[in-house]
Amino acid sequence: MKQCIFVAIIASLFCMSACKSAETPAPAQPQEAAQPAAQPVEEPAGQPSTAAETTEEPEAEQAPQVDLTKLPEDAVTIYTQGSTKFSMKDILPILSDSSGYSQKWEFYIYTRPYEVRVKFEISNFAFSKNEGKIRGYVRRYDDKDEQIENYSLSKNLKNGQWKARKDTLALEFDDYSLSWQNGMFHLKGSYDKGTFEYDIPANPWKPGTGVVYFGNNPSNVFKYSILTYHQQVAKGTVVADGTPVEVKGQAYANHYATNIAVYDMFDEVADFRKRTENLLVEFRYYEPSAKYNAQPFGFFFVAFEGQPVFSSTSIERTPLETWLDEENYGYEISSRQRIVAHDGSNSATFEMLTAEPEAKDVYADLPAFQRNVASRFAKPIEYSIPIDWELLLNVDGYQAKIPMSASYSITRLR
Repeated sequence: MKQCIFVAIIASLFCMSACKSAETPAPAQPQEAAQPAAQPVEEPAGQPSTAAETTEEPEAEQAPQVDLTKLPEDAVTIYTQGSTKFSMKDILPILSDSSGYSQKWEFYIYTRPYEVRVKFEISNFAFSKNEGKIRGYVRRYDDKDEQIENYSLSKNLKNGQWKARKDTLALEFDDYSLSWQNGMFHLKGSYDKGTFEYDIPANPWKPGTGVVYFGNNPSNVFKYSILTYHQQVAKGTVVADGTPVEVKGQAYANHYATNIAVYDMFDEVADFRKRTENLLVEFRYYEPSAKYNAQPFGFFFVAFEGQPVFSSTSIERTPLETWLDEENYGYEISSRQRIVAHDGSNSATFEMLTAEPEAKDVYADLPAFQRNVASRFAKPIEYSIPIDWELLLNVDGYQAKIPMSASYSITRLR
């Protein structure tokens, strides 16, 4: 099977062995949502079609629907309401008036000799009513792939200084823009020495339906999806001091949106992503707040050379080591963990071998007044944890063991 081939390739890439398992396959685990092997892009009306590029993949089925309005206020509906087929409608601007509304489109463009990261954000949270934000950087690398220049991207735009529409992806944030044109993401921007412009093919994935509903209001959504990974940039140009430079490489991008404040939804959020030119491992884990009657949830995703190898929304997390942060509210975090994800008889075991947490007060840079007001709702501390880790994949009876080093992030909110 295709997945077996991918696992064997991964094992070979990391000088490991891929062998037929002699053990009895693990019993099937219940799944919260169907996990399609790949997800074609479905555009809203008026958008160019990319159907020709995705005709080889079957369409995902519609997930079972429930009447959210009949659920209790503390219910959480996780990745099962909606369609498992990716659509451009999934990532269109919501443009909500809700005080908890926040939406982000973030691109990591690993081209050379220039690398670009840019995040478009719309937020009503806290003191950012109808604010548009740009964050990121432009970096230049030499022939030895060593960074030699770094330019920060940072803009805060008040209501009226940026534009977005609900019916199409067409963001205009001062001299930065993001749109969907001819089946690709078209991104433009500027930095201290010039401009950049990219055309980036889509390669989307989402956990189940990609949407979590909190309570019984259909507007209370929490959405996450990967927009592209392991795709070569179709066209890239960076202008430096008036000289255009063609750049080549891959891109990764994701999308996040919610109408509810993070502190209202969660007590803790954990995320991990490791990307190489061939491999992508992404994991997210959420602990709902006491306001909601829900167990922790998340997803685990592994892809090789632009194709999903393993994905699951059935996650088990076991603490292996805890760390007491006496300087920040006495938070105790699971600094080293074992993550086990199941997809039928297939599984992924992610184990952290070493961990050294580094704490950061998320509100540290806020003015005193804003900090005092925000602290009434939550006291977020972000922990960056450099780790050595090992991933054991069991897919269709084949095994692959992948060791690596990366950084893991935990944000405690209370």
